[in-house]
Amino acid sequence: MTFTHVDADSDHTRASEAATALKILVAEDSSITQDLLKLVLQQRGHTIKIVDNGEEALSSLLTGAFDLVLLDFHMPKMTGIEVLSRYEEAEPHQPRPHFVAITADVEGLMAHKEDSEQFDAILPKPLNIQEILSIIDDVLAGGTSQSQAPQPPDGEQSNAPSPSKAPASGSPRPGPVFAEGFRCLRWPDDFAQSEARQRTLKLLADNTAFDAIIISQPIEIHALRFLWQMRGLHLLPLIDTAGSLGAVADINATSLAAQAEGALARIIDGFHTRRALVHRGIVNSDTLSDKLLARLFVADRSLEPHYSSQSRSGVAFNIPLDSDTVLHEARKLQQSGFLHARFFDRFHICNNCSSAHFNIREECPSCHASNLNESAYIHHFKCAHQAPEADFVQGDELICPKCRQSLLHFGSDYDKPGLVVTCKSCGHTTSEPDVGFVCLDCQSRFSGDAVETRDVYHYHLQERARDYLRIGPSYLGVTESILSFSDLPLDIIVSLNEQAKRFNEQGESFALLEIRYQNALELERHSGPRQFMQIRELFIETLRGIFSSVLGPEGHRIVKGHSSDFAILKKTEPDDIRSALAGIIEQASQPLRLDPGIQITVFGPGDLFT
Repeated sequence: MTFTHVDADSDHTRASEAATALKILVAEDSSITQDLLKLVLQQRGHTIKIVDNGEEALSSLLTGAFDLVLLDFHMPKMTGIEVLSRYEEAEPHQPRPHFVAITADVEGLMAHKEDSEQFDAILPKPLNIQEILSIIDDVLAGGTSQSQAPQPPDGEQSNAPSPSKAPASGSPRPGPVFAEGFRCLRWPDDFAQSEARQRTLKLLADNTAFDAIIISQPIEIHALRFLWQMRGLHLLPLIDTAGSLGAVADINATSLAAQAEGALARIIDGFHTRRALVHRGIVNSDTLSDKLLARLFVADRSLEPHYSSQSRSGVAFNIPLDSDTVLHEARKLQQSGFLHARFFDRFHICNNCSSAHFNIREECPSCHASNLNESAYIHHFKCAHQAPEADFVQGDELICPKCRQSLLHFGSDYDKPGLVVTCKSCGHTTSEPDVGFVCLDCQSRFSGDAVETRDVYHYHLQERARDYLRIGPSYLGVTESILSFSDLPLDIIVSLNEQAKRFNEQGESFALLEIRYQNALELERHSGPRQFMQIRELFIETLRGIFSSVLGPEGHRIVKGHSSDFAILKKTEPDDIRSALAGIIEQASQPLRLDPGIQITVFGPGDLFT
């Protein structure tokens, strides 16, 4: 089995540059972080300058123009905060670049309070490349870039609020006594509607720096939407000190037992433990269904409905989301096999606005009015006349209006076989009035046989959902054309940077292989995790031998990942690997006693850097 080596002078097609490029200054003393940023940003057409210390960063800022500045907090000679402060002192009237702090010491940075709020964003290490790319998109769009903001004329004051004036959320206000020792956000104090505060909360949520969220004032469920909009906040426990959340709260502090501290510690530890089991791709997902699954798993809950007059749907759930959203997302997750449904109740809902709030009434079949009068009707045996009792009443006697005879004895002269309903609006009579539904929210009217219904269920996590949360998006077998760099092992990222440099400078192609094990869960359940790991290691060892025989020991590199493994093949055309892939998998699988379901996806420079 062979595949082609590529010489340094081979023709190649370079990745096209982005339509709009940025000038980016990277001030970072870690060579690994430098390699990572250079790899990702240069391949997207941006101009990158890298410096190793704070003094060089300040000098570069004062002598050159940049759109985006990535500043490490801890650098030799000058910290990132010092660089930013001295730059603003020296250039107070110049267009301001977009400043982003990068640091592994989030708490140390936030301890500087107002100084840290001068940054437009703060990203924790290890870096999530997707976050950096998102910031770049914002700068390109002019969404939050300070350098894009128009400057007021001389002598005029801008009416725009200053983000730097917001109180620092890195030092949250003290919580209740039972929460001492934990880092807690407080609502509404730590959720002021300022741009700087929102950025800080997003940072801290990404870095899971907080242990819980304390709800210190009454709040409605729809107002908790912010938990799902800021990444990571939906995976923190809710402590309700106001008594307004009911079943939504993870701890109702208004009825805590004497051992409150121990109870809170157990819940917070449980959240931390289960959150660590969730794949990073799911934790960082912007998809609401992923967030809902992760919340149920981390909170160790099922979706439990209960009747609620406050909800338009007539039902609420034990989760900080409105019921309409829960019903929609849960139905999708049930269809995907992630949730198991158990019947709760059937609700009539408005065909027009989907509200479950109805006035249910008896109506006239003729004019649909509800102004009805109900009375008994009499059957006169002798003449067989039947009519409402009111037609027979004359003073204190019952006189048949047909034959004019008196009805003296119930059971021998007459009986009352039923009731008759008379509409006071149109005079229509019937023994069976219609049932009508009038929506209390939009006033639409529907007959009983036309109104829509909706079944509501309890929902429980399936084993398939737990597997998906642990393994991540690859569990579904979906391969993206561009890998997420946050999912790659660091060694592979560094190697990719080296190969990208050779590709750009010498035209030397390469292939990146992602190796997945489709049967991993089944093997772990039936044979145990240790048996699966032995099979996985044997496959990699055999694969390494195959690549060494063709490319030599230095021509490839294989690195183990979380649920996938990765290989870089130097001087190799991706299409040649793709054509030989079936044979490679078959040969490397021969020593295996069990089938791990090998699936290998091949990426080339064009897949990674366009």
